[in-house]
Amino acid sequence: MSTEIRQQRVAGLIYEELSIMLAGELQDPRISLVNVTDVRVSKDLRNVRVFVSHDDETVPRRDLLQALRSAMPYLRTQLAKRLALRAAPELFFTYDESPIMAARVDELLRQIAAERAAQHQNDAATDEGPAA
Repeated sequence: MSTEIRQQRVAGLIYEELSIMLAGELQDPRISLVNVTDVRVSKDLRNVRVFVSHDDETVPRRDLLQALRSAMPYLRTQLAKRLALRAAPELFFTYDESPIMAARVDELLRQIAAERAAQHQNDAATDEGPAA
């Protein structure tokens, strides 16, 4: 099996398992609303970068990442068991800014659409004005 295909397959499995574990198996309230957004696995399958986002605005990102780091031994052990990996991969958690940026772009696009609609209405009203 090609190394790249195996990387993608393992990344998908890790994504699924981490999503399940973070959603319901950990008791830390700081991790309660964490979403796994992406998983990237190194070629040797020993290092995994996990991108996460968080829906709870009351928990600072630093505290969230610290909570994930403190849960890492449990997560690594469970991943090795559930996925039958020879070695538990080293996990590196990174906060993913893309959901925040996507929401910002969406808001800007809505504003532009609203401005264009208002401009179109103004142009139509000007064209229908009294004829001289």
